[in-house]
Amino acid sequence: MTYSVDIRESMGIRTLHFGSDWIQGAMKVSKPYQLVLDYTKEMMLSLILRDEGMPQQILLIGLGSASLAKFLYKYAQSSHIHIVEIDERVIHCARQFFKCPDNSDNFEVHCADGFDWLKQSKQQFDLIVVDGFDANAQAGRLDSIEFYQLCQSHLTATGIVTINLFNYRLRFQRSLRYLEQVFGQQFGYLPSGDEGNTIAFAGVDLSLNTPNWQELRTRAQQLHASTGLNLTKLITRWQKSF
Repeated sequence: MTYSVDIRESMGIRTLHFGSDWIQGAMKVSKPYQLVLDYTKEMMLSLILRDEGMPQQILLIGLGSASLAKFLYKYAQSSHIHIVEIDERVIHCARQFFKCPDNSDNFEVHCADGFDWLKQSKQQFDLIVVDGFDANAQAGRLDSIEFYQLCQSHLTATGIVTINLFNYRLRFQRSLRYLEQVFGQQFGYLPSGDEGNTIAFAGVDLSLNTPNWQELRTRAQQLHASTGLNLTKLITRWQKSF
């Protein structure tokens, strides 16, 4: 790895950087389990796309500042969470500066390449969260037909994969083509917010062409009550794009 891993702090927000001003993760020091960056909240829309309750088997590819890992660790306490992070320095920083939990029976951080780890794994997951980028905002093999096929093959019958895609036009359109090639029409995405990220969702028999907005709002209210995470505005933004 040729880039540095840097920690900064301002006005009670601690941030992770890979050798640039680009924020790779953030934590509110006084509330370490709260999601700070908008795109991390958007990724948690996956928790309400099916009426299945909290996913029991979860895989996160990309650790960053452990925002999503900590949120799921706190609010999906009966779940088994695997996190795969390629850079050992990121794991060290997440634990030293961002309160990432130690490994336990239901929470495991693996230092490995996400593509290779998933390829050798025999596990099935209810939720796969893909948020892996290098210092140049490149996802590499994590944005490929082969990787999306791996994700599909490791989903349970009601499993969902949610993917952070940068909204650079040519690359974004290519990513959508890959997802359509693998999942057909069983995928959708939330239009890009202010941070320039577009979050895609895909799964088996996951129809997002005509969402039941009222049902999504009901599930969002339930999630808000149990976790404090309010997704209602995101649902409204998504609905306006149809």
